[in-house]
Amino acid sequence: MIGRLEDPVPPSVAKTTLYRVAGWLLRAYVATLLVVGVYSLLWLLEIAGMLPGRWLSTVWIGIAAMGAVFLVLSLPLYYAARTTDR
Repeated sequence: MIGRLEDPVPPSVAKTTLYRVAGWLLRAYVATLLVVGVYSLLWLLEIAGMLPGRWLSTVWIGIAAMGAVFLVLSLPLYYAARTTDR
């Protein structure tokens, strides 16, 4: 039965490639759950009045700054990893 599924897959696509794709999708799913969970918790704390609006805006500015720093650092690392000069 599994042979029927493996035959249409071109030889350039190996099982390891499929496992890596599945792994990245799982990581993206977990990261999405974490972001949504943190957002929901902060929203509930703000609605309940336990978190002042000034703190919440500081948290969001911090999250945006960390994302920008991550992008700035990850782009050179990505291009350095793709070069063949080693």
